[in-house]
Amino acid sequence: MKLLFENWRQYLKEEQQPLMGAMVGFEKDYTVSLSLIDLSVVKEELQNSDSIDAFVKKLNSKHLYDKAIAGYIHAGYNPMYSKANPQMGGSGGNCAGTYSVRRSIGRGYGKQLYNALLGFAAANDIYIASDRHSVSAGAKSRWDKIDAQTDDEVPADDTPYVGHFDDYKSKNTDPLDDDCIVHGVDSLDKGYKDKTQIDFFNQLKDNLDSFFEVEIQSMFDEPNFFGKIFGKTPKNKAEQLKKQLLKLGRAKFHDWEMEALKNPELR
Repeated sequence: MKLLFENWRQYLKEEQQPLMGAMVGFEKDYTVSLSLIDLSVVKEELQNSDSIDAFVKKLNSKHLYDKAIAGYIHAGYNPMYSKANPQMGGSGGNCAGTYSVRRSIGRGYGKQLYNALLGFAAANDIYIASDRHSVSAGAKSRWDKIDAQTDDEVPADDTPYVGHFDDYKSKNTDPLDDDCIVHGVDSLDKGYKDKTQIDFFNQLKDNLDSFFEVEIQSMFDEPNFFGKIFGKTPKNKAEQLKKQLLKLGRAKFHDWEMEALKNPELR
């Protein structure tokens, strides 16, 4: 009886979990951005909309992204930033070709947010590192956990490298590609990807794609002949709405950033 009760309680807990999805924007050798979306909220807003046009308007509202965007993370390609002066936002070097997280927000969803990005990184053979200039206590804790969960790291831990970025101001290795601004903390001075998180990322992506295909795409009318020629199909329109979820993530981070300037406790 006790086991039956425990199983029932676990079932109820799982039923209460929101359906999450992920939308990624990736420009190789430039940036990668990921929005973590609570699809349960999006579905509720869709059901409460009189038409697809009304729903599209909601996608542009602060009300929706406050509720539906569970997290947002954006990383930039360090070799690109190496061209800038470190005092002006530069990375100090190539940092082993990693992408450094420059923006992230997602209180309560940090693990899912970073694991989704690490899974995407593994699927696309790129590495993710911490911000090269400042890292909050909460973010440091997350990077410590990432360091413990995966061994797929750069730079390599054998000659001519030393297993972490080389301080661009005080070099200890001969190669130039590991030069970087360093924090002096092991977990913050490496790049990571995690192939064990590929399935997690793919599930989030599939959740989003399936939701839009079943719930959204069917609401658009089939275009006429000229509409099809110009790509105005239900599928293309649904894809445009998915891209809007990345913009909502950026907007949510921007609002948080403005509040953090006024309230240091949010930083």
